[in-house]
Amino acid sequence: MFNCKDSIDLLLEYLDGEVSPQVKEHLEQHFQGCTPCEEFLKQYRETGKICREALRAHMPREVADRLTSFLRESLHKE
Repeated sequence: MFNCKDSIDLLLEYLDGEVSPQVKEHLEQHFQGCTPCEEFLKQYRETGKICREALRAHMPREVADRLTSFLRESLHKE
C-alpha cells in the first residue's frame, strides 16, 4: 500500500496511464481512503481543464498589444 508521498510522487505517471495495473490499483485504493490525496487529485485534474480552456480563449488585440509592449520594454531594461 502507498502512503501520501508515494501517491503524489506517482501522480503524473498515474494520470498518463504509465503505471502497472497493480500500482494503479494500489493508488486508487489510497486515493479512495485518503481525503486529502483524493482532493489533491481532483484539483490537479481540474487545473489541466482550466489551462486548456484558457489556451482556447481569444485575447483581445488591445490586450495582446499592451502585453507585447510591456514585455519588450521589460527586456530592454535589462
